[in-house]
Amino acid sequence: MGGEFYRVSIWITRFAWLNILWLIFTLLGLVLFGIMPASIAMFSIVRKWVLKDFNVPIFQSFLLEYKRNFFRANLLGIVLYVIGYFLSVFLKYTGMMSESNLYPVLLGTFILAAFFYVLLILYIAPVFVHYELSFWQYIRYAISIGAVNLPYSVSALTVLAGIYYVSLKFPGITLFFSFSISAYVTMFIVQIGFTQLLKKQREQLEEATISTS
Repeated sequence: MGGEFYRVSIWITRFAWLNILWLIFTLLGLVLFGIMPASIAMFSIVRKWVLKDFNVPIFQSFLLEYKRNFFRANLLGIVLYVIGYFLSVFLKYTGMMSESNLYPVLLGTFILAAFFYVLLILYIAPVFVHYELSFWQYIRYAISIGAVNLPYSVSALTVLAGIYYVSLKFPGITLFFSFSISAYVTMFIVQIGFTQLLKKQREQLEEATISTS
């Protein structure tokens, strides 16, 4: 029992420390320019935890990833902000056209675009820390992998909704656990999707090799 309590306390400390680092470095970037680099740094650490690398030095790794990806992460953040802004404008325009025959088409277009935007938000950080890609490939991969692994995407969104519901009920959790646990859960589920996708690609490659031989 003592050993189990020690392990649980270690993980509680890890998640709390990572959560606090995310909040501090987000504020250091004046929120707008800190949230994406801090999120990328946080996901880089939880990815190592998911892959069973538990000895990663949290502060040193976080600081390294934050500085190393500061500009690229903020460029991705700007793209996300711009897309979100245009979606909000499009929604406002759609509401103004509620009496028009085009309203169902506009509303359907908005719902589809919003769905892909949610997938982009969900997958952009996991894809960034998992793959080495060009800038625009990160965006394309995030949306396409999210759509292909739709069951995992829905699972991740459902669990995240539960976490944030609990955070609203118990606001103190937000300071120490909400963001780090959300990142870990997201990375854990998305990593399963990455593994399944890689397995499918290998099977397709084997089938193609067999068919050509």
